[in-house]
Amino acid sequence: MRNFERSLPYWPYRTYNWGRWPDDRGTLNLLGPATTRRALESVDSHETFALGAPLRADDAGLDAQAFSLDMLHAGKYDFGPTTEPVQAASDRVCVSIHGMTNSHIDALCHAGHRGLSFNGSEFEANVRKGEPARRFTIMEMPSLVTRAWFVDVPRLRGLDALRPGTPVVPEDLAWLDGRVEPGDAVVVRTGRYATRVVRPDDPEAGDDHGNWSGLHVDCMEQVSAWDLSTVATDSSGDNFPSTTSECSVPIHILTEVYLGLPLVHHLDLEELGRRMRDRSNNAFMLMIAPLRVVGGTGSPVSPVAVI
Repeated sequence: MRNFERSLPYWPYRTYNWGRWPDDRGTLNLLGPATTRRALESVDSHETFALGAPLRADDAGLDAQAFSLDMLHAGKYDFGPTTEPVQAASDRVCVSIHGMTNSHIDALCHAGHRGLSFNGSEFEANVRKGEPARRFTIMEMPSLVTRAWFVDVPRLRGLDALRPGTPVVPEDLAWLDGRVEPGDAVVVRTGRYATRVVRPDDPEAGDDHGNWSGLHVDCMEQVSAWDLSTVATDSSGDNFPSTTSECSVPIHILTEVYLGLPLVHHLDLEELGRRMRDRSNNAFMLMIAPLRVVGGTGSPVSPVAVI
C-alpha cells in the first residue's frame, strides 16, 4: 500500500488505521474472546437494558420519512379448510437508517472524505445511488460483544442534560485513561432524551442539522489512542454546530473513514443512566447485532446493556 500519510496533505493530516488489517472490518478486528471475557467480567447484577429509542411515526416532524408502519392485515386468517377461529395481524415497517431519530449503527461505507473511503478505496466505487453498496457494508460487520464504559457527561457537570449544541470535550473523557483497553466501547450520554429536541427549524439552531450535542473534534485523539471498537451516543456523534471549520462532520469522517470505527447513534440512555448512578462500576457488557442487510450502509439496532 502506498504511503497515504504523505499523499493526503490536507485535514485531517493522518490516515490512522489505513492498511492495519487485511479485511474490511476496521476496528471490529479488535473484538475477540478476550474482549468478550472482559465484557462478561464487568457484569455483577445481571440486569438488562434495551438501549434502542422507540420507532415512532410521529417523529416525522423532526426526521421526515424516517419511519413508517403500515398495518397490512388484522382479522380472520384463513389457513384452509378449517372452522377454527384464528385471527392474525401483520404489518410492514420502513426505516430510514441514517438520520436524527432512529437508533442505528453505521457501516463504514456510510462516510467518505475527498472521494475516499476507509483504507483509501474510492468512495464511488463502493457506493452509488440506486444500487446496493459493494464494499464496507453492514454485511462485513460482525455482532459486537464487548465491555463498554458509560460516560454520563451531564452528571459529571452537575446537570440533567447538556444544552443542545454543547460539545463533549476531552476533559469529560479523561477519567477513562488507564482503564480502557483495546476493543472496549465508550457509550456517551448527553441527555438528549431528557430534554426537548431542538429541531432544524428552531430559530436558535446554529446549524442546518439543528443543535445537537456530540463529541468535540479534540476527543478524537483519545478515541484513536484507546483503540476503541466503537463509540455510541444518545445523539448524532458529531456536535452541531461543528467544532471545527475544517469539516461539518469531523467525528464521522475521522472514525469511519480514517479509523475504520463504526459509530452508533441515537440510543435512549436514560434508564441505563439512572441505574448507573447507583453503581461504582461504570463498565458494563454491550451487545449489538446489526441486521444482515446485503448492500446496506447501516442497520437499525436496539443494543442490550448488561450490568
